[in-house]
Amino acid sequence: MTIVLDASAAFEVAFNRPHAAPIRELLLNADRVLAPHLFINEVTNVLAKYEKGAYLDEQNAQLTLALMLQYVDEYEDSGENAVESLHESIHLKHPAYDMFYFTLARRNAATLVTMDATLAQIAKSQGVSVAQL
Repeated sequence: MTIVLDASAAFEVAFNRPHAAPIRELLLNADRVLAPHLFINEVTNVLAKYEKGAYLDEQNAQLTLALMLQYVDEYEDSGENAVESLHESIHLKHPAYDMFYFTLARRNAATLVTMDATLAQIAKSQGVSVAQL
């Protein structure tokens, strides 16, 4: 099985939150884990905010970033589906950031792994497989 991992699900695992175990199981059993390059920017930005808010020190933020980047087997250049993601963002009235994950999953007949309930609902309504967490 191929999965597309979004940042929200990656944070669930990294911080061992309530749905970490089933996501971790999906990661371990997947043939391929995909994400757009945007994933790197998103997790880096959130970790910087966590450090700024004193939830993590810089060393732990760096270690967490290294861990999270290892979850993904292949990163797709976001330019590869930017036009499609923009179209879906406008059509589905949802942020373009999320549409990069959605369109990547659709393009690869992959299962989307997300903690974002709205994104999950949109993906399901458009025929994209979503992990049930």
